[in-house]
Amino acid sequence: MNKARITWTLVGLGFFTMFLSSALKGVFQVYFSDLAQSFGRGRADFGFAGGLFLLVSGLASPLVGALSDRAGPIKTVMLGSLTGGIAFVLLAWFSGQYWLFVALYGLVAAFALAAMSYVPMGVLVDRLFEQKKKSFAYAVISNGTSVGFIVLSPLWLWLQPHFSWQQIFMVIGALFAGPVTLLLWWASRLPMPEKPVAEHKQEGNWRSVLSDQGFYVLALGFIGCGATMAFIDIHLVPLWQDGGASRAGMGFSLSLLGILELISGLAAGWLATRYAQQNLLGLFYLMRCLAMALLLVQNSLVTTYLFAAIFGASYLGTVVLTSAICLERYGNQVKGQVFGVLFLLHQAGGFASAQLGAYGYDLFHSYRPTIIVLTLITAIAGLACFLFFTESKHQPAVEPA
Repeated sequence: MNKARITWTLVGLGFFTMFLSSALKGVFQVYFSDLAQSFGRGRADFGFAGGLFLLVSGLASPLVGALSDRAGPIKTVMLGSLTGGIAFVLLAWFSGQYWLFVALYGLVAAFALAAMSYVPMGVLVDRLFEQKKKSFAYAVISNGTSVGFIVLSPLWLWLQPHFSWQQIFMVIGALFAGPVTLLLWWASRLPMPEKPVAEHKQEGNWRSVLSDQGFYVLALGFIGCGATMAFIDIHLVPLWQDGGASRAGMGFSLSLLGILELISGLAAGWLATRYAQQNLLGLFYLMRCLAMALLLVQNSLVTTYLFAAIFGASYLGTVVLTSAICLERYGNQVKGQVFGVLFLLHQAGGFASAQLGAYGYDLFHSYRPTIIVLTLITAIAGLACFLFFTESKHQPAVEPA
């Protein structure tokens, strides 16, 4: 198998793995009420399990990054597939023990998702492509998750009346622990295409990372990215309902947001081959700021559609550009760890935003205070990309095609 075929085989496998990994969250969301009834517990108990899953997937990101740096991204993804598969099989097998469910889903499956998603895929792209092609390649792979939610979520909804959660969990677990893991094992044995040699050796230690003000710009922005995404995931529909939005209007807006989410990542990857990445990242955060500010305006059909269009257009662009800058800027020994830390901050921002939105609404009977905070964070992040990003002292040269 020649170099180009190996490269695109691994890209296709990365997309396919991220597509399937969306099932780890998707089936939990669809079977949420069934799980509570099956265990004889309230929804708050399984809300805790879901919250723990999100938090641990963030906490696991630096570990996943370190594994990707040392063992390689494909082996890391294979470990995620195997552990996720085993966790889901055990969840189906021991289906009456709540705290075992919390441990297996909230801890083990959360690690599995982190090991099969953005961080190791970023390291994989970094090892496969020259600098000018990395952003677009990463956008292609990371869109696997978005396509997974669009395609698989209706499938889970259709299967729900016909199959119990235990049956679905067992099938998903067997799929990951068996065929997917074997496919990844086969891929891990493929000869990795040789990396082009950069003119300058990048420093590979945390001291150089922490002395780089660009790291703090990326960190602030990614906190805002995670915070706004989580607010939209949890609180957007209730906000629109409070404002009297119609079901048809909300449905169209969410569909528009999802379509533009797919386009956003690909557009960011394409633009990154032509313009300065830090300036593009700043523009995407200012778009996010504008979208959040629209939520402060009196709700109407026009503002609802405008919000969906602008927020959707900024959705994956921030993720793609942050990963591209991080993987270009930092040394080979730590870039996976740095990206993992950034994703930890992304998830922490999301967790804080979800809680702030809920507590703020209970306290003020309005989402406005939370929206104002998120608007300010994204505005500061966007301006910081223009004002405080400096050239890395150890930028690699542009690699030959």
